[in-house]
Amino acid sequence: MSKATPLRTLTLAAGYLSLSVLSLPIAAQTTPTAFTLGDNGIAYFNFAIDEDKLSGAPDRSAMNQPLDAGSRIFVRNGHFYRVGPDNRPNTADDTRVRLYGINLSFATNFPNDADAVRLAQRLRKLGINAVRLHHMDSSPGTQDNPPRSLLTPGPYPTFNPVAVSRLRNFINALKQQGIYVNLNLHVGYRFRPAIDQLPPLDGKAEATQLGAPTHVYYPRMVALQEEYARQLIRALGLRNNAALAMVEINNESSLLAAWQRREWSDAVPKAYEAELRKQWQEWLIKRYGSTAKACATWNTCVSANSVVPLLTPTDASQIGQWRDRLDGKFKSLTEKVLGPADPGTPNTSGAALRVRDFLLFLADTDRAYFNRLRQVVQSETDTLVPVTGTQMGYGGVLNFDSQAQMDYIDEHFYIDHPDFPGPAWDRNDWRIHNSSASDGELNRLLALSLRRDIRKPFVVSEYNQPFPNKQSSEIQPLMAAIGAAQDWDGLFFFDYLDGDNWAITPSAFTLSGDWGKYAATGQSAMLFRNGLVGTLPKQTVIPFSAEARAAVAAVRDPSAFETHLSVRYGVTPELATQARLGMDLTGAGKLDKQTPPTAPLRAANGEFEFEAQQRTIQLRTPQARGFFGFLMKRRVGDDNAAIELLGKSRGFTGVLLTALDNRPLASSRQILISASSAVTGNQPGSVPPRPKELIRYKSDAKWWTLEQDAGMNNKPSGPRDVEGPVWMERNEARISLRTQARRISVYPLDGNGKRLAALDGNRASLNNGVATIHIQADIAQASPWYEVIADE
Repeated sequence: MSKATPLRTLTLAAGYLSLSVLSLPIAAQTTPTAFTLGDNGIAYFNFAIDEDKLSGAPDRSAMNQPLDAGSRIFVRNGHFYRVGPDNRPNTADDTRVRLYGINLSFATNFPNDADAVRLAQRLRKLGINAVRLHHMDSSPGTQDNPPRSLLTPGPYPTFNPVAVSRLRNFINALKQQGIYVNLNLHVGYRFRPAIDQLPPLDGKAEATQLGAPTHVYYPRMVALQEEYARQLIRALGLRNNAALAMVEINNESSLLAAWQRREWSDAVPKAYEAELRKQWQEWLIKRYGSTAKACATWNTCVSANSVVPLLTPTDASQIGQWRDRLDGKFKSLTEKVLGPADPGTPNTSGAALRVRDFLLFLADTDRAYFNRLRQVVQSETDTLVPVTGTQMGYGGVLNFDSQAQMDYIDEHFYIDHPDFPGPAWDRNDWRIHNSSASDGELNRLLALSLRRDIRKPFVVSEYNQPFPNKQSSEIQPLMAAIGAAQDWDGLFFFDYLDGDNWAITPSAFTLSGDWGKYAATGQSAMLFRNGLVGTLPKQTVIPFSAEARAAVAAVRDPSAFETHLSVRYGVTPELATQARLGMDLTGAGKLDKQTPPTAPLRAANGEFEFEAQQRTIQLRTPQARGFFGFLMKRRVGDDNAAIELLGKSRGFTGVLLTALDNRPLASSRQILISASSAVTGNQPGSVPPRPKELIRYKSDAKWWTLEQDAGMNNKPSGPRDVEGPVWMERNEARISLRTQARRISVYPLDGNGKRLAALDGNRASLNNGVATIHIQADIAQASPWYEVIADE
């Protein structure tokens, strides 16, 4: 419900018009003399970062060096390596590389010459060494300044020469800044029968549904994608190009995913059904020798000599209905006595075998598509370039099989992705749970480790905790810490920018403008790339045979995979705090029943601690300390480092301390403190200006949304792309740190990373080897960054 009365709404609207006419720049506004209280009673302050002028302690540019021939990436021993100065793989000078990356979408991929350099330099300052070139095919058009797509509206693939030229130049600019590229091929292009010379779609639709995998099996569509890949790679000059780190074939789409997500009708329009049915008959003949023998094995066919129809998810559900009813009657009692059943145990009934075979057929069809595109990519680049098919969440455990010949495993992960009860992506009707890793979502993050093929690099090519989630500042440090502990190979935040303009305010998924997340980005890159969080010394390899994969895939319950691992081996996501996890897909290995760690969760090396009851997470390494979650008024930490929140607040914080000189924190001479917090925009037309607040979505206690803009009371939500200036939630705290220093100076940093006046002795003191630092005590020194300089 809106907080505004009709009268106030009119007043705000009038004020908004007045401000629009005046067009007052932010710099012309009066410098605040006190924090501003939001309608929720929480204090805020304005803060803006000038990314082009950023320097000093937050600038992580030194982490990157220009890429040369020796920087080329290849896969060795389940990880990414550089070939080294001898330009040959698998030799003594190869070196490991982890990619701390970010996504670029739509027009952001096609900057002009000057902006290409600016953007590459901005990203380098954040410690980013890879970008994922995403949504380059999703919006074909004629727009040239900037282009929004590589494609024009002509028959696929018709390239926009301006876009191609700009992207090639941009890749060169990134290369000079030490930044690799992850090239995405099919992301959002929707095939159009009338233009691309294809059979008609159901309901006379003009284009395929987004993500519908018709293009995975229909021969002409596959051939067109091969041509797209060839032309694009040649036009961008990517053969033997050190900037090319990896290639993704098909974003969030597969036949297995369409089955898994009950999107089967979109995947198999009536005019395309015959082609997939033909491939199904051919698969059965190859497996059994004839369709009659297949029918005899299943004992379910109407006639052994007839064409075997395609199955649908509804057909498969009918097989499971009796088991579902049985489970509904006996499951509770059975689990109390014997524990849950193992979904990895095969169902050997004829009907179940038919479902198993159909799912294996889908996996093989996906695999044939992935293999064809991989062959094209590597023939146009070189055989070293790592290639993946799609994300593990889009197809489930049989994606291990469909991607058997792929070079690495990829996944996506979101906390509190927005939900749209009405039309998809309606900017004025959406909701979130306002959830967090420190309050219930950590297990999902840890569970990513169960999707790794132990033989291959593991990458999370999208992750975020999107605006306006108020705990989102935690996501980058925690993802970096867990990724480092698990020894993953790449993390790509989604995203930096995705529009025609360069944002300076928070907007849904973007990092630029969301200064709460931005503040800890460079430090997160250090955690992951520089080993400030150590790799867990123990590795636990979990057997997962082809038989078990097929059985799990046939179960409708989305938790079947984790249930199988728990029942069979005692493996739960929490085990990722104790050991590096991965799947042995041969199933030949042995694993004793594991004992899940007990609360509170503490990493085996002591560098990570999660107190579920207290809703707090700590990082505790020689060169970094982190405090995340709902600390409330408790002092959290130990004798070496601790924090206590002060003043009125929601009780949540995200504070990260990192040594900038490769020394342990206790002996470091330069430390950066980021005090990340929730951000929001300005409520349009508010006089005086005030922060835009989260409110209950339609008074539902389970959901939140942003308050409506003035005059939009007929819609439940304000837009997620907010107006400036940016408001940051005050994060007042007292930090203690044991140090060997004789003197310390603590400087709040401005939006350029430059030092403001040092904190006085009342707010930065040193007694008996313990530094005490009071941050965000007053408005003049309020900042998300503090630099600590120590004299030995």
